[in-house]
Amino acid sequence: MNPLLATALLLGAAGSAHCVGMCGPIALAVPSPRPTWGSRLSSTLLLNTGRIVTYALIGAAFGAFGKGLELAGLQQGAAIVAGALLILSVALPGLLEKWLPTSKGVLLIGRVKSVLARNLKRTAPEALMLTGMLNGLLPCGLVYGAAIGASAMGDALSGAFYMLLFGLGTWPLLVALRMSNGLLGERSRRALRKASPVLVGVVGLLLVLRGLDLGIPYLSPSAPAAGAEAVVCH
Repeated sequence: MNPLLATALLLGAAGSAHCVGMCGPIALAVPSPRPTWGSRLSSTLLLNTGRIVTYALIGAAFGAFGKGLELAGLQQGAAIVAGALLILSVALPGLLEKWLPTSKGVLLIGRVKSVLARNLKRTAPEALMLTGMLNGLLPCGLVYGAAIGASAMGDALSGAFYMLLFGLGTWPLLVALRMSNGLLGERSRRALRKASPVLVGVVGLLLVLRGLDLGIPYLSPSAPAAGAEAVVCH
């Protein structure tokens, strides 16, 4: 099993305190179709499912990018650079947030926010899913960090699975937030905020190890020798 998969779930769980600050207001602003506990639960699950669908699509894209780098023989160097960036983001908080796109990218994000705002009060199942999916597109340094981890998985499916696990890690706190009308202990928030950068650093370290080709099974496997898989024609 790829050890990075375990970090995806832990990164999502530890970073969920950050998610409460970023995604919590959106989750609390969406009304339930009916004033019942069951209706609130179903709407909460739809919102979070939509968000995770977006994360999985992002993971697939980054995983495919990582596969392209692998085929080009560049994945090891890219893994070291990506890991170093994650470690730097821990040393310099806010680094990943500074990677916000400019010009056309900002315009696109503005449109996403506009559609999200118009859709926020709709409570039909498809509208709740769309709200969650749009929420997943909003700029977030934690998601950027998880996407970098997904790029090291080596293919689109594994990248999508990595981001799926990351998203599931954020579920308990965000579901509890909406179901409890925003109640959350400050002690729990502090503990999760402290754990988040540690796990981001762990993911970064694992990426660097993968790129260093140290011959450590699972953590830093040796790259196959050139021509090792060549087919001999008779």
